[in-house]
Amino acid sequence: MMNILIISCVFPPEPVTSAITSEQIAMGLVERGHKVTVITAFPNRPGGKLYSGYTRTWRKVQEHPNGYQLIRVFSFFSTTSTATSRLLENLSFGLRAVIESLWIKPDLVYVNTWPLFALGMVTALCSLRKVPLVINIQDIYPESAIALKKSPETGIIPQLLKDLDRWIAHQAKVLITPSENFADFYRTIRQVPADKIHIVYNWLDEEEIKPFPRLGAFRTMQGISEDTFVVMYAGNIGVNAGVEIIIEVANQLKDLEKVIFVIAGSGTCKNQCEELVKQYNLSNVQFFSPLPKELFSDVQGSADLMILPTRGSGALTSVPSKLIAYMLSGRPVLAAVAENSDTARIIQQAECGVFVPPEEPMAIASEIRHLMQVPEKLKQMGESARYYTQKNFSGKACLPKLINILESLEKKH
Repeated sequence: MMNILIISCVFPPEPVTSAITSEQIAMGLVERGHKVTVITAFPNRPGGKLYSGYTRTWRKVQEHPNGYQLIRVFSFFSTTSTATSRLLENLSFGLRAVIESLWIKPDLVYVNTWPLFALGMVTALCSLRKVPLVINIQDIYPESAIALKKSPETGIIPQLLKDLDRWIAHQAKVLITPSENFADFYRTIRQVPADKIHIVYNWLDEEEIKPFPRLGAFRTMQGISEDTFVVMYAGNIGVNAGVEIIIEVANQLKDLEKVIFVIAGSGTCKNQCEELVKQYNLSNVQFFSPLPKELFSDVQGSADLMILPTRGSGALTSVPSKLIAYMLSGRPVLAAVAENSDTARIIQQAECGVFVPPEEPMAIASEIRHLMQVPEKLKQMGESARYYTQKNFSGKACLPKLINILESLEKKH
């Protein structure tokens, strides 16, 4: 039996995929007989606002009914999409997680937190204490920021951040990456030994997200007719989501009376997207927010086509959790991604949709016009999507693999 510390910047009741998987890892380890402590922030994602029923304090300790100890620590919330807001969130959570960790003597630390500063603080502490560290990599910095044009490509700061990420990666006992492209990046660019890198896809619960009838309660509630073709985005409306691109596409297709775009979810850029709809004077865009967990399958089931926009270089983008959710719902996917991305590869392998270049509204609009004419093909794509995801991206497929990696370190340490 090991004493395992999990540090996760997001955790249920937050609906973020990595929050849910962090809890499932904790529960899985408890079921295997390990002692587990979780350090996390007070729930605020995706909107950056404290959840109802919670009071933000310096720390709150709870013996969770599922068998692990849950410690929530004070940190600033990123209420806006500015660099300052995100940096304060990053630094404050990292500092508080490190301080709280000082009172725990773990055999192993599993980390899913904001890069690079919070992650760097935890890495430094584990290095000093000689505690094995397993890092779940969900984004690559600063390269992802550079690809999104949020950071200069050259100069002292980008180089320092690359050096910091390289140091973190080499200090870890194991790196968990969510895609082949991520693994290849750390092997070649960061020069991490291949035996330290393991690929474990992000996963979702196939029992919670199921195919629902197209003509279900959601269409009735929203007043969407049977003969209306629904293109849907479901998920966080954040800075990197590229939801503005969908609105540009809606503007391209406003001549089609029986096409509607549903944007289901919330996030820091929702107001900005609503303003863009007003500027274009569009009547073919509906917002549905918030998106309750219990309605998720019904909402996605009403769609004829799920849309997945991306920004920047798709080659450095992991498999988005939205893609997995879309596929579990048994719906075809139109993704705007780079051809060499993991998302494009999965869509090809699963035969569950199509992809076009990112950030090209005209190309996306043209593909939608085409797909509207082939309903039987869309149905086949949706069926293939569900089948492929159950085999590759379900908790049954991925969770045991990750827990086995963690347990293998008990023998080596």
